[in-house]
Amino acid sequence: MDNNKQIFLPIESEFNEFKSMYSSLFSSTNPAVDLLLRFLLQRNGKMMRPVLVLLVAKSLCNDIPAGIYHLASAVELVHQGSLIHDDVVDESETRRGKTSANAAFDNRLAVLLGDYIVSKSLQEVIATRNMDCVNAISALIGTLSEGEITQLDVLNSDTLSEDAYFDIITGKTASLFAACTTLSAILCGATPDQVESFRTYGTIAGLCFQIMDDILDYHESKETGKPSGNDLKEGKFTLPAIYALNNSSRDWTKHIKAIRNLTATPQQIQEVTEYTLSNGGIDYAIQKMQELKTKALNALPTQMEETFRSAFTSYLELIINRSK
Repeated sequence: MDNNKQIFLPIESEFNEFKSMYSSLFSSTNPAVDLLLRFLLQRNGKMMRPVLVLLVAKSLCNDIPAGIYHLASAVELVHQGSLIHDDVVDESETRRGKTSANAAFDNRLAVLLGDYIVSKSLQEVIATRNMDCVNAISALIGTLSEGEITQLDVLNSDTLSEDAYFDIITGKTASLFAACTTLSAILCGATPDQVESFRTYGTIAGLCFQIMDDILDYHESKETGKPSGNDLKEGKFTLPAIYALNNSSRDWTKHIKAIRNLTATPQQIQEVTEYTLSNGGIDYAIQKMQELKTKALNALPTQMEETFRSAFTSYLELIINRSK
């Protein structure tokens, strides 16, 4: 059985119910707003975060509470809103191989659309009727922004730090995955130990997701619309390059400064990219994901049906083995 089937096997009906509920959120009596929402609805991704919410909930209780569906919608809306804002900041013209909101409309409308979507997420989390969820999602929005701010702030540094990299991706990516698992467990009345187990799993799933994203940046993709080396062109050093350059006998200071200052030449970008590819950067990042995967699976609650344990395993494998 492939990973997709394994993941959805225990939550098929719940996921279908969620999709119906989520789609209903993307309409408005205001024609201008409705146009923007319909545009965004056509660009839905794989719903990785809502899937995680549903998997945790269903593994804990057969009849999951209604609040779970609102939580699943809230985390996906936060994710979508943050992507819209990210595209504005990065001046991206595509998202998942399709025209981004800021390119289709303009930066002003894109920022307002992102704000609108985040406001919808707060409405959904309030509908859970759980103050832990309300407080956590409200704080999460700030955490995601802090992660992006920190990433921009390191542009002023001439050194490459793996610890700093993990701090950044914990804030900008893993924190949302952790919220999915932690809050889902809380809504289902999990014990403190179970909540902590799922928090660890969610955090690691998010770390792996971002590491894989960073690996894919080294391979040109028509589906994502991103060329190879896009992160370096934006001044971002990710795990593959950090490892390769930090373990090199060559002095890369000039390249690092130029890339961080956004003044690097195409040749400098190419040299760093080629060195990373040929000197173990990708292999190291893959090895790190495999180590994290083992840690995540070991963190899962010991009392869990095999169907769900297989689903959580397949979820991580899907993240690590994806091509976009």
